[in-house]
Amino acid sequence: MKPILTMLLCAGMALAQVALRDAAAQRGVMVGAAAVSGNLGQSSYATALGREFSVVEPENDMKWAALHPNPPGSANEYNFAPGDALVSFAQSNNQKVRGHNLLWHSYNPAWLKNGNYTAAQLNQILRDHINSVVTHYKGRVYAWDVVNEALGDSPAGPRDSIWYNQPGIGETGFGFIAQAFQWAHQADPQALLFYNDYSVEDVNLAKSTAMYNMLKTLLAQGVPIHGVGLQLHLTASPNYISPAGLDANIARLAALGLQVHFTELDVRIPVDSGGAASAGDLKTQAQRYRDIAAVCLKHPACSLIQTWGFTDKYSWIPGAFPGFGAALLFDAAYQPKPSHAALVDLFGTAPPVLAAANFLNSASYQGGAVSPGEIVTLFGANFGPSTLSGPTAGAQVSFDGAPAPILYSAVNQTALIVPFGVAGRANATVTYSYRGVPSNSVTVPVTATSPGLFSADSSGTGPGAILNQDNSLNSAANPAPSGTVVQLFGTGSGALSGGVTDGQIISVPLPGLMASVTATIGGMPAKVNYAGPAPSLIAGVLQVNLEVPMGLAAGPQPVLLKVGGVSTQDRLTVAIK
Repeated sequence: MKPILTMLLCAGMALAQVALRDAAAQRGVMVGAAAVSGNLGQSSYATALGREFSVVEPENDMKWAALHPNPPGSANEYNFAPGDALVSFAQSNNQKVRGHNLLWHSYNPAWLKNGNYTAAQLNQILRDHINSVVTHYKGRVYAWDVVNEALGDSPAGPRDSIWYNQPGIGETGFGFIAQAFQWAHQADPQALLFYNDYSVEDVNLAKSTAMYNMLKTLLAQGVPIHGVGLQLHLTASPNYISPAGLDANIARLAALGLQVHFTELDVRIPVDSGGAASAGDLKTQAQRYRDIAAVCLKHPACSLIQTWGFTDKYSWIPGAFPGFGAALLFDAAYQPKPSHAALVDLFGTAPPVLAAANFLNSASYQGGAVSPGEIVTLFGANFGPSTLSGPTAGAQVSFDGAPAPILYSAVNQTALIVPFGVAGRANATVTYSYRGVPSNSVTVPVTATSPGLFSADSSGTGPGAILNQDNSLNSAANPAPSGTVVQLFGTGSGALSGGVTDGQIISVPLPGLMASVTATIGGMPAKVNYAGPAPSLIAGVLQVNLEVPMGLAAGPQPVLLKVGGVSTQDRLTVAIK
């Protein structure tokens, strides 16, 4: 009994010691926490923050009153020191920083609120603030909450604020929001820009629909909005935010092309006068954290799960909700709570989610159907190695039960070879698993051929991955003369003769293609000298040797193959001399 008990205890200790950021990385999501630069001098605070989270966000250090305490022209107009300290901490711990925030109706300095500025003056003040702050942190803050809580609760229109109508910045409707995003994008074109709000998480809320309609309108106007921050201040028991409603809401936001971040997640529970919660409430809280985070894992567009703080030692909840507290993942002594364990377990055991449309030809990145021996890339499984790894890293894919050779795998991208055994079938049932956790099954159409050609930059477009007759890489600086032979490489050419084994390296005698191959360069027929498996490469790679037709104009010319009557992508070129 003692050895078994010891093993179980050790296993439990190992689980508790897994950092959230490491567990989440295998799901393709980041985990973050709002932090206070003034607490970084406390070793327990700094150690837990650096160990557990891949993103940090300042609670207050980048808000107006803290960062811009004095009016324009003052000697100490800006106070970047606290925000800089947090950014420096993040850089030393390999963390990203979310900036919070550039425009809010609250937490503004007295000089701004009481300055009696005109709309024109406020316009210039806001523009200068956004430009100065975003430029100062350019390249160091990867995402900004540009506009925070601009919607009122009832009715769900623009909230009264100095930016909108007191006196506003001279824009009508949501024009002040559009302008803020435009200025932020101009200051740092690489930063991701978010609209952040509360009570917009469930699809059935009037405010969430108002936000959706606002964002849809602004996006149609070309406003550079990249994502939405859903705050998610919750109670342990399901209330106005349900997992199903959150799921549907993320789906419609993702359909607009937006990323989704959970930005201020906490789950408050009843506490006694000493701030302690019952074991039952902690268990219920853990399930609530798990249920909400599980929704994020279903959507590739959901890329961050962030809590508002991380230790109960520093939390806004007791002051805002008397009788409630213990809302975060670590207790006041920085010990992980059941909610922490629930998230670690979720990240390691939640089934990956497959979609048939996410199997794409690895050369052309076109989908729709797969063919025998085709090299395909599976995107969006949301479970796999956190860094690009080899074929033995734990990812497995099967077609009708037959294992597919894996070339490489990563959390959201796995390259594999469709088994030749699917030949002649109309479709195949495909499953994916990582570390023994299986996905759902999807039905993928099967076709005889689905050819694509590799490009030089692996994008599927532009100059092809083509060798000239002397085996040098074809390029604008190294074009192929007319009458010479070029070698093209692709995949998706279908079944081979000769009994090829999945994953086999091709050698002499060379197997043959079952499908016929024709080609054009610059619209002119090109003689096919060889079309078949690429010698010394894995079965599934197609090599085609073409004679460059005479009479072509110099420069890039489109190259097109038909394999079994099916065309390769029409966006590839070969450089002609």
